[in-house]
Amino acid sequence: MPSTVLFLTATLLLSLNFVRPFGLALSDWLYFCALFLGVAETFLIQRRHAACWWHNRFLWAVALIVFGALISTINSRHWSTALLEIFQQAFVMTLFVSLAWIMVRRGKIPPIVFAFILTGVFTAGIATYDYFTGSRIGPFLSGTPDLQLWGRYAGTLGHPNKLGYFLVLTALLSVGQLLRLKSTRAVWFSYLLWGVLLAVQLFGIYISGSMSAYLGFLLGILVIILSSTRILYSVTKIFAVVMAAGLLLAIFNVVFNTTSLRNMPGSRNSQITQALNRIQTVTGESRLKNYSQAWDRITLNPWVGVGYDQISTSGVSSSSRLLDDAVHNPLLQIWYTGGIFAFIGWLAIYGLVGWTALGAIKKASQSGLPLVLSLAAATLAALLMDQFQDAIYQREKWLVIGLLISFAWEQSEVETESPVRHESQPMDLLPSGQELSASETNP
Repeated sequence: MPSTVLFLTATLLLSLNFVRPFGLALSDWLYFCALFLGVAETFLIQRRHAACWWHNRFLWAVALIVFGALISTINSRHWSTALLEIFQQAFVMTLFVSLAWIMVRRGKIPPIVFAFILTGVFTAGIATYDYFTGSRIGPFLSGTPDLQLWGRYAGTLGHPNKLGYFLVLTALLSVGQLLRLKSTRAVWFSYLLWGVLLAVQLFGIYISGSMSAYLGFLLGILVIILSSTRILYSVTKIFAVVMAAGLLLAIFNVVFNTTSLRNMPGSRNSQITQALNRIQTVTGESRLKNYSQAWDRITLNPWVGVGYDQISTSGVSSSSRLLDDAVHNPLLQIWYTGGIFAFIGWLAIYGLVGWTALGAIKKASQSGLPLVLSLAAATLAALLMDQFQDAIYQREKWLVIGLLISFAWEQSEVETESPVRHESQPMDLLPSGQELSASETNP
């Protein structure tokens, strides 16, 4: 299907967020085209998938969010900006998630995940190359050549925190790919290749210097490790391969003298040490101050927010900001900008996503579905990182959530309705070692 090709291509270009012809990221244009064609295909060719557009279980919560956000526009300074932010949130939680559901029904979870991992490896590779050579390819591709990143690296994503967030998701999915190799009797070369790809992403997380990313990856990998003793054994082997790849990288660094090792993990000047110091001296204090300012506004009027133009990613000038800085917590930020109704809607979505992820972990560990397990782990990691970031419209987050939540919705329909009606399934819906071949899945 053409929409599938466009969706995969958009995912493959997701890390080039600042390549923006006509004001939108290239991946956004492709996702919009995939959406347009997907609607046409489901009503003209694959009508059995059309219900995905109105059976999306986020719809009632999104209606509550939009209701609260629209009421709050009475306080907005920039109505057009507020309306755009409302549209973006509604889009990713409804149309985008429904489009992901259709891709899941077509059995496209594995290629989508693979494309997502590749774009993560690309941006991590750019950041790693900048680190070892002193070049500034990442800032050039992100359109921020003069931005000072305080010794941290952002790859092609424009900000170190965004790089860390992005790579936590792709790295956890890479672990899932490694866990799947056993069922396909992969040779050692496949393990080595995926080990190197994972090592590049982990190094990208490290040089991002993002403490929230460190915590997110730690949570995700613990979820995967503790899900079963078999996976614990497999993950131990995986990280042995990754450590070996890292050792080879360090030896290469010493032999060719590309850069000093003084900032590597464990040293006094490492990114981890700097991140801890930054939280203690600057970041922690400033964020607590912003939380307090937002809460003071909320207590004055908990029902109607100050307007969605005050969303941290809206791009309004600092002179138009009501607070000193962005509120790095989506739930508090939504209540502050959209009022109590938008807050309840977002809280409901977060609760549904978190509960679904926990259920998917149980199902995946019992049935041997490593790809689903890695999606669930990445989702929980995203929910944790969100508590310290201003991640609202980040498509990488909604891509992971969309795939996981769609898998769960599809499973619930399979369990409650006749299985004959569902002619195609994601590969991980089948037990390990019994995956569908490409010829057995619907287009």
